[in-house]
Amino acid sequence: VLVAVIDTGVDLTHPDLANAIWQNAGELGLDANGVDRRSNGLDDDGNGYVDDWQGWNTVAGNNDPSDDHGHGTHLAGIIGASVNNGVGIAGVAPNARILPVKVLDSTGYGSYAQVAEGILYAADMGARVINLGFAGLGSSQMLQDAVDYAIAHGALVVAASGNGGLNTTF
Repeated sequence: VLVAVIDTGVDLTHPDLANAIWQNAGELGLDANGVDRRSNGLDDDGNGYVDDWQGWNTVAGNNDPSDDHGHGTHLAGIIGASVNNGVGIAGVAPNARILPVKVLDSTGYGSYAQVAEGILYAADMGARVINLGFAGLGSSQMLQDAVDYAIAHGALVVAASGNGGLNTTF
């Protein structure tokens, strides 16, 4: 199952996650000129995202969904960390593939537009589960439209509740 982690990114080299990171087949291999599609500066699969071979970063608008905060990697580990490898923890779905989508910056901040783009990207890449592990301050029609789009494309969208950093019982 492809699970999109829409958050601060994911540590793509983490020993518990590296083997679970999704790879976009349309951006792998060599192009007609013998150049690696992962870094040839072209949108080889025609999805509107250049060299998105391991996810997307809506904050920087590039193909580097690396985590510079830690929260997204934490969530990805809970979801899909390897089992029986003597490292870290065991994920609840260790056979899942993780699609990293960075929508929050190094301080954990992002806009609804960045989150909505991330949801659309994940749905278009075939994510069956989309995890949103962060809080927001209000409603957004743009965000609701993105969630509706993902659901219409067969995704289950899971969102955090009470994730505002407060010491409140819910």
